[in-house]
Amino acid sequence: MKIIFFCFLLVFGYSCKQDKKTNNASSVVAVDTVVSLPDSIHRIKLSFVGDIMGHGNQIRSAAGTAANFRSKQMKDFDYSTCFQYVQPIFEKADLMIGNLELTLSNKGKYSGYPMFRTPDAFAYALKEAGFDLLTTCNNHSNDGFLYGLEHTIDVLDSLQIRHTGTFKNQIEKDSLYPLIVEKKVDGTTFRLAFINYTYGTNGIPTPKPAVVNLIDEASILADIQKAKRAKPDMIIAITHWGNEYWLDEHKSQQSITKLMWENGVDLVVGAHPHVIEPIKTDTFWSADSSKHSQKLVAYSLGNFISNQYRKNTDIGLIFEVELVKNTRSGQTVIGEHNYILAWRYIYGRYNRNLKKGFDWKYAAVPVSAFEADSSPYLMMSEREIKSMQLAAASMRQHLSKWQSKERLVTLEELGTIKPIVNNGKASQKEEKIKQKEKKKAIGTEETGKEVSTTS
Repeated sequence: MKIIFFCFLLVFGYSCKQDKKTNNASSVVAVDTVVSLPDSIHRIKLSFVGDIMGHGNQIRSAAGTAANFRSKQMKDFDYSTCFQYVQPIFEKADLMIGNLELTLSNKGKYSGYPMFRTPDAFAYALKEAGFDLLTTCNNHSNDGFLYGLEHTIDVLDSLQIRHTGTFKNQIEKDSLYPLIVEKKVDGTTFRLAFINYTYGTNGIPTPKPAVVNLIDEASILADIQKAKRAKPDMIIAITHWGNEYWLDEHKSQQSITKLMWENGVDLVVGAHPHVIEPIKTDTFWSADSSKHSQKLVAYSLGNFISNQYRKNTDIGLIFEVELVKNTRSGQTVIGEHNYILAWRYIYGRYNRNLKKGFDWKYAAVPVSAFEADSSPYLMMSEREIKSMQLAAASMRQHLSKWQSKERLVTLEELGTIKPIVNNGKASQKEEKIKQKEKKKAIGTEETGKEVSTTS
């Protein structure tokens, strides 16, 4: 009622300045126009994750057996557990974006660190999980040499996953970069430009004629100008940078961010350090101080899925950013943003009776949904629950210094939840372990010696 009254006052004040012959119908049209202003506001939700890795034990886990590890048949690899607990979250994003820090292969010669060559089946799992866009520009872009770089592009194209940052040749880059993504959401089309860079490629030269985007001030400025000519609603930069395992950004990251912000980029999302770094905002005013806009940077989202064990590398962020578009003014700004803590869980890691890697299962787990009680689904030991809780507590304290807030995910939001392993297979394996331990116990009774077991 207050809004209608306010609108009426606006129209009345305006009509008083008009010719006395202005009729009531004109006034009604004006009121309708004012009241409909909220309909000009539209929103799109972007979700980002950090480093998507492919270490050796992750490949062994998907293979299940030593024989499958070298298979060229993608049906011999199963990555389904990796994203089953975050897929319901991904489905609520209008665009789901991640950093693919590996190369894909179907040659049967797979490897983890330091040369990441992952079976194509992993890309199928990413597609199934809901990824819409993957950046391929990072320090591992050249791990598979020319074959790996080109094959990765081919596989993503075949799955209709958008990608940017690496290209088969300069002609392809010129025609496809910056990447322009159009997405119709909330009754309007959002037009977004993505640019992507890396600090380097681990000393492996980019094989000709391929192109890997390197961080370079002149290139960044030229790319931003080219992006502007495409008239996007917003330019988004995804950068591979910084010092590994640092919880705070390096001054070089700050200077690159400032350069991008000053030249028209509004949102910067970083990767590479393998740990979570600050999320910060700043306000930029026009030269005449008549307009201002909020700029946002997430310096590093940490690892999303990996086999790293170093402190703080087993937890990362699902970073959710809302863009708000006013179709009347043509302006798009950053709206609300938040993060979900996602912990990397490895089923079987501490069970010595399970075959290392091959009997393990990996999963990205939304912490808030499972930290109270994970036992029915994840089969976590007390040690693992404590590890997840400690990692989450540490990162909550770390991120509380800045502007973004945690979004808590409930079990209900995840819908039907599957156990991390098939109950039947798990029961059979556990029964075999129990029988083995029983035989050991009998032997202990006969010899009088103690035997230690690990659960």
